Amino acid sequence: MSARALTDIAGRAPARAVEAPVLAEDTRRILTRWLIGLRWAVFLFLSATLPLGDQLFGFHVRFAIAVPVLVLIIAWNAWMHRRFLAGAAVTSRGLGLGVALDLVAIGAVLAASGGAANPFSAVFFVHVALAASLLPARTTFALAALATGLFASLFALPSGTCCPSHPANGAFSNHLYGMLLAFVVSAGLVAYFLTRVRGALDDREQEITRLRREAEASTRFAALGTLAAGTAHELATPLGTIAVLAGEIREAADLREAQAHAAAIGAQVRRCRDIATKMSAASAVEPATQAQTMIGASVRKGIEAWKRAHPETQVTLHEAAGSEARVALSSEDVEAAICALLDNARHATLAARSIEPIAVTITREDGAVKVVVEDGGAGVSPELRGRLGEPFLTTKEPGEGMGLGLYLIRTLLGRVGGQLDVAPRDPQGTRIILRLAEGRA
Repeated sequence: MSARALTDIAGRAPARAVEAPVLAEDTRRILTRWLIGLRWAVFLFLSATLPLGDQLFGFHVRFAIAVPVLVLIIAWNAWMHRRFLAGAAVTSRGLGLGVALDLVAIGAVLAASGGAANPFSAVFFVHVALAASLLPARTTFALAALATGLFASLFALPSGTCCPSHPANGAFSNHLYGMLLAFVVSAGLVAYFLTRVRGALDDREQEITRLRREAEASTRFAALGTLAAGTAHELATPLGTIAVLAGEIREAADLREAQAHAAAIGAQVRRCRDIATKMSAASAVEPATQAQTMIGASVRKGIEAWKRAHPETQVTLHEAAGSEARVALSSEDVEAAICALLDNARHATLAARSIEPIAVTITREDGAVKVVVEDGGAGVSPELRGRLGEPFLTTKEPGEGMGLGLYLIRTLLGRVGGQLDVAPRDPQGTRIILRLAEGRA
């Protein structure tokens, strides 16, 4: 990548797509711990209210139903607590089913102790609020509907399950039906607004995470820019010495092959010296206008420069009408990107022991220019394919690459509205696709 592009990237890291929030394992474990604690509190509280319902409110409490339900749910919670402490896996589905089971158990206890007239039916609302605060929206509304259905079913209990002073269709009955309506409205509002608020907070957290990653990337590449400036300073003297020696070899050698090799050494050294010079000065200069170049000419120049260093590797170039288009990049940036992609393609081809040439294609599609580099290597696994372009992610062996090439190219394209895609090649290999908007003439 060119020095100017490297400097720009160091000061302005690319925006990353915000990923959809996922309930991570550690988050699920935190929710499980709180759900276990809530279950202890709710059902121990309901256990304590059974005698009160019989003595204070005049309910005909059916202990033969309520007590077994409470014993079963408390025993199950103790078992869940033990599994949790043992490190058992926790799933989002398991969390939702646990809350649903709690609601059914609460409904059973209330049905055995006064039904809809039991004032402690408000505990239904605790689990609805918990779901709205912690669980996904779809699960929250399903649990709110379940709680509403269980509350409404308490009104269908046979007569005699409530207090004796509950006349049918009397004022007290109207009050109970009003409680049901209030519960439905309250549960719906809480489920809706809490899930919306939590969604906004999740989006804010995602944005903070993205900005933090960008800041970290900027810091890393600022350090990389400092390293590049130091490297440029250190390379200047040895490269000058090598250039002098290469010139002496070319003048003194009698063999044509030695002269060709010496000329190649001199050309490569001059190129390295030019790069070093640009790297040392690029950080202080910002181009006044957006650079533009003919994509075809720059790609050809990049291929020719790369082939001088790798004459044994075959590269084919197919140019369509898009090769005459202008793009909003400098020629040196296009050349550097092509050389980096050809390096990756050569590495993949050699690793797969393939004899297929590397294919480069330039086309125009929907107002954009597309440059495709294809190799006949083993390809990239689907797991890694979506991550290629992340900084310091490489498929090469240690010491063969830093994993910055595709990241720098992707970032450079992003600055001018371009895009880099990685796709499989049929029957094997990898296709790297660069999409660039056409510049104005």
